[in-house]
Amino acid sequence: MKCNAIEKPLMQEISIEQIFNLDLPLTNEKDGAVFAHKFKGDLVAMTTSLMVAKYFDKRHDNVIQAIKNLDCSEEFNALNFQAVKYVDEKGEKRPMYRMTRDGFMFLVMGFTGKKAAKFKERFILLFNKMHSWINQRVKLSSNQHLLNDAIQFVELQRGEKDEHSHARENTLVYMVALGSSKKKWLKMNGYAPDDDIRAHLSRSQLELLDLLTSENAVMFKLGLSYRERESRLKDTALFFWAKQQRKAA
Repeated sequence: MKCNAIEKPLMQEISIEQIFNLDLPLTNEKDGAVFAHKFKGDLVAMTTSLMVAKYFDKRHDNVIQAIKNLDCSEEFNALNFQAVKYVDEKGEKRPMYRMTRDGFMFLVMGFTGKKAAKFKERFILLFNKMHSWINQRVKLSSNQHLLNDAIQFVELQRGEKDEHSHARENTLVYMVALGSSKKKWLKMNGYAPDDDIRAHLSRSQLELLDLLTSENAVMFKLGLSYRERESRLKDTALFFWAKQQRKAA
């Protein structure tokens, strides 16, 4: 099997353990076992040949050779494996592969033994969790368009444009969901002020933001005042977190 070499620096990856606080002895934030990465134009859950070597107790060069020797089609290879370079502890560039869940499953299906079975299960769990996180993030992005449309609708109805409405309404949602504005939350948590905040939020936080954004869009379009919307959004947030606590109990 031939893999096209893509020699570019390893991009910053989002650790699934950081996002979900999973009690699984897999990785830390720096070397997430499963992470979100933009591949073929979409944000997808991926792992690396380094992680496979680490947790399945294999030599990395053997894992790379196993990937090259996989008896899969060129199309499957292109859709599920990405040849990249990473910088090792000596500061030297070394070959590595990123792979999707399907690529991972194709690679490890031949790994046998109790330890291999255990880590297969855990990787599958991490892939499922990351898929859920990615889907929630995409959903939030879609509902942001609903709020933008609601603002445009009201502006057309009133015949005037409010230059601050988008910032005000988004700040309202983030204040209720996170207790602070986006910029303040990013700063408090050690991130750059222009970072995409969605990359740093948990699945529950994204779900709440999605819910509040959708509700605020409807209420804004119906003409409810800022205070009315703020009060109702707070009630929704309280109910949401109470429900999350019941699930965790």
